[in-house]
Amino acid sequence: MAIVAAASQLTFSASAAAAAPAVQQLQSAVTVCSPGAPAAQSCQESPDGLRIALPDGSQPCPASGEAAACALSSQTDLAAGIASTPDGMSVCSIDPNSPAAGTPAACNDSQTATSSTPADNPTVVPSVPISSLRPAAALQKLSLSASTTSTQAELNVILTAVTGVGVAGTGTAIEIFDKTTATLVGACSLGTQCSVAYAAKSGVHNFVAYLTPPTSSLPTGKLLASNEVAVGWIGLKVVSLNPVVGPGKSVIVTATSSIPVDRFGYVLEMFDLSNMKRITYCSQGTKCSVSLSQSASGIRSIVAAVGKPTATFSKPDIWGVSDHFSMTWLSVTMGGSSTFQVGGGVHLSATANADLTNTPWSIGIFDDQGHLVGKPCKTGNTCRADLTVTTSTTPHYTAAIGAVPPQQTPTKLGQVLKNVTGPASLTDIQTRSAPVQPARILWGVDSCKAFTGDPSGHEVYSAVAGSLGAPDFWGRYLTSTVCPGLSWPEIYMAQRLHMGILPIYNEYNCSAVSGYSTGMGYAQEATSVAAHIAIPKGRVVAIDIEPPGEACPGAVNVDSGFIRGWYDGVTQAGYAPVFYGNGTSGSEFGAAWCQAQSENKTMSTDSYIWSFEPSLVSQGWSKSNAPVWQPYATGCPDFVAAWQYQLGSNGPNDDIDMDEALSALPLWYP
Repeated sequence: MAIVAAASQLTFSASAAAAAPAVQQLQSAVTVCSPGAPAAQSCQESPDGLRIALPDGSQPCPASGEAAACALSSQTDLAAGIASTPDGMSVCSIDPNSPAAGTPAACNDSQTATSSTPADNPTVVPSVPISSLRPAAALQKLSLSASTTSTQAELNVILTAVTGVGVAGTGTAIEIFDKTTATLVGACSLGTQCSVAYAAKSGVHNFVAYLTPPTSSLPTGKLLASNEVAVGWIGLKVVSLNPVVGPGKSVIVTATSSIPVDRFGYVLEMFDLSNMKRITYCSQGTKCSVSLSQSASGIRSIVAAVGKPTATFSKPDIWGVSDHFSMTWLSVTMGGSSTFQVGGGVHLSATANADLTNTPWSIGIFDDQGHLVGKPCKTGNTCRADLTVTTSTTPHYTAAIGAVPPQQTPTKLGQVLKNVTGPASLTDIQTRSAPVQPARILWGVDSCKAFTGDPSGHEVYSAVAGSLGAPDFWGRYLTSTVCPGLSWPEIYMAQRLHMGILPIYNEYNCSAVSGYSTGMGYAQEATSVAAHIAIPKGRVVAIDIEPPGEACPGAVNVDSGFIRGWYDGVTQAGYAPVFYGNGTSGSEFGAAWCQAQSENKTMSTDSYIWSFEPSLVSQGWSKSNAPVWQPYATGCPDFVAAWQYQLGSNGPNDDIDMDEALSALPLWYP
């Protein structure tokens, strides 16, 4: 808002604090950490966890809020505003050759100012030319006023200069100047009144009008000048040198106003946008600083405001507001794509709750000996590391956020090694993740035939284990359709071998995969069978959603209702839903999944996807040379926990498909 007052009333002085607005004592919305006091005594957390303290080395701002420090910055390099013709008025005619030509000011065409006094507004027309009756310069009057004392930043204030007698034919003009930037705002060579609209970006601008020969430069010498008028356009910003830190650490926040708030009778306040309550305030100066901290990780946004003092953010009391400013107390987690294959690669992933690109911090991933296992990641909010582990024991890993230590000037060889290996550790650790054990990648198969006791007499398990390797799990159908259903001899064999079973339901028309009630009905049938054969609650039950084609033309119509129906039915029965389908982003299943997940966010964490894409060309795959984990994902939040990487196999094992699954998938171990 723009604030206007006479210059004689708006001078800076050391006694400004005495003229500061009376601020009612309002209950603090946060906990204050008094300097020097024990932490347990002075820094008890408020219910929302925010704590405030006076910035180190600062003095409390007089007559201001708790823990607030204030300062007055000088007003330098203010830019000139933009002048325009007031709405509803016309530009005043002026000699195009005049030095003051080209301003957008508007004027009246009267040669005499109107007033309520007979002396200023004669009712009898003089018998001599009006110009001969013009008063002497010593008796001439010139005043300057503004249209309002409150307007939004960068909006117009109407400045109006009025003289007692018109200037037409006198060789002089009414000119209005922005003294702060020495800029001509408006000039009128006719009438008694000159008006111009003016908008500045920020700061206090002082204006004065002159009766002067036309000029574009700020006049000097003995000329008739008006009173000065000061207009303050409020510009607000919030900054911090360290807006991203670890939990419990302090963020020093400074709100800056382009006008000294005590000069205009306002306060500079900071508000917490999570509850709209005031954090603290300063009743003087242009800068207000406070130290903020919280023990928990998370993001908190605040705004600064100038206006009348108020305990909560209230539009009627606020004249100017800054952009939102966010601070982050860091956290880092590991998981999601962290996977482990014996004799192969460990694929690790860590995610921070903030983009670290423009911060001092990097993400590092450490083994259980405290060694970095890959280069720290400085950009974005994720970090990945790939390494090879040959032991059968699954190691633990942690992630941390800290600073890459400064390096001494290395030799050429040292520089090469540094570029290859990166630093050995991080310093100034801000936060750490909990240790995680990466999900182990299990190798398995699925088949139409029973893996033991099949009516054909073919012992499928023995053939697979002998030629490809012993499966960690086997996918089998729950009920008898074109394929025999899971049998008790298979269950007993899996128990003896400690082999997991991935139960699949497909006793339905593979083209009928639309509608909530359809999915719910299938789920109820499947979980009823699961309960009958004593599959424990919490274990997976998969729905077979085939791709559209000659066998299942209606599969093109799979929709979010069907997916939600299966999810609800399975979870209500106490089991974990699995969706066998084309995990490719944009596929029929992928699009239906994304829509369903947008309608029920918990699906991405409480259910699993078994993707059959990409389907790889046979390269003699087996348990010992299974491909690197690379299933396609839907492109929206999901948990792809199984991958059918090859459909069918060569030789005597052509009845099986080959799969990989994460150990996080709750398979049934009879």
